[in-house]
Amino acid sequence: MSNAVSGPLSRAWDADHLDIKPVPTRAIDRSGGLNGRPFRFVFWCLLAFTLSGCSATQFIYNRVDILVRWYLDDYVSLDREQQARFDDRFDLLIEWHRRDELPGYALLLDDALTILDDDVPLQATRHMADQIEAAAIRLQDQFLALLLSTGEDLSPEQREAFVEALMAKQEEFEADRLERSDEAYRADLEERFDDQLSRYLGPMTVPQADRITTGVAEMTRLDRFWLEDRRVWIAQLSDILLVAEPNWPDQVLTLIAGRDGALLPAYKEGIDHNGEVILQLSRDILRARTDKQDRKLRGRLVSLRDDLAALAVQ
Repeated sequence: MSNAVSGPLSRAWDADHLDIKPVPTRAIDRSGGLNGRPFRFVFWCLLAFTLSGCSATQFIYNRVDILVRWYLDDYVSLDREQQARFDDRFDLLIEWHRRDELPGYALLLDDALTILDDDVPLQATRHMADQIEAAAIRLQDQFLALLLSTGEDLSPEQREAFVEALMAKQEEFEADRLERSDEAYRADLEERFDDQLSRYLGPMTVPQADRITTGVAEMTRLDRFWLEDRRVWIAQLSDILLVAEPNWPDQVLTLIAGRDGALLPAYKEGIDHNGEVILQLSRDILRARTDKQDRKLRGRLVSLRDDLAALAVQ
């Protein structure tokens, strides 16, 4: 289901979006395991694109391999043989996702329509969020395995280039985000909320816009925490990749498993707080939807359900 309905689904977003925690790190950390932004990109290609209001769901899904290749090239250049092996592994991931996951997404959209019929009850909304979270974890597990297998194919020079690319992105994030004032930060969040919700509902009413402003004001600013945590993560990951001991994939898994426990208490509290604010905010917006917004939202959900059902049998 979309972010418009399920606040905790936003936990899969990283701090450069809505400053809350991604899906729990049973197999991946905040920065996306081996490769943060490429992972997040692929994750949303497979999950968010198929659960979004995009009218081209089938077109994008069937071409996600091209998008992934283009995006990963920003971090590491694979030779022809490495690319062929990556493509074969990625094809298996897509086959699994289409066969085992897409039918469940379609059922979730049916549940979303029922939730709308029942005036968005809180318990049902939380249950749906839990289901989406579980689906996200399953996808993360599969993609992490792909990344680790690909990492084993890399030469020392490629691993070094990969680490340099990660740090360059880190510095870019810090320069872009840390310069924002609190006012600019919250204005960015308001704009993102409005854009996301409007995709499903159409333009916000004045009361809905006011509710977004109130909700954003209640959120804890987490971008500084996120960037600090990400820098530490990159340093630890870099040490593992550059030394490249025979058991380095196991070392990466151990590092990932300990990420949540390494977060500062204030960061954890902010993550949980923001997740609850977003859940309540999204629910309030839905409950205040107009008849026109309701028709648009239902139409998108039905269209998505049909698209997913068609993709699952291709």
